[in-house]
Amino acid sequence: MRPGEGEAVLQATALAPFAALRLTASYLRMKRQAKRARRVFYRELVAKGMAPHHAGRLADEYASAISMRTMIRTVARRS
Repeated sequence: MRPGEGEAVLQATALAPFAALRLTASYLRMKRQAKRARRVFYRELVAKGMAPHHAGRLADEYASAISMRTMIRTVARRS
């Protein structure tokens, strides 16, 4: 290691828990917003005449874009 690199590693290690906490909070906020959007989307589809069964399936598909697995797969494909 070059001089000063050890210090940078220690700083990054010390800040990792805070970064993880912020990332988790952001993800949970995004999940909550997606859940609300799913409800609104479902209600609008039913109000416009779509069968509740089909509206539910479509709304579920709409909200599934925020799943952690989908996000990880998307990031992995881009790498």
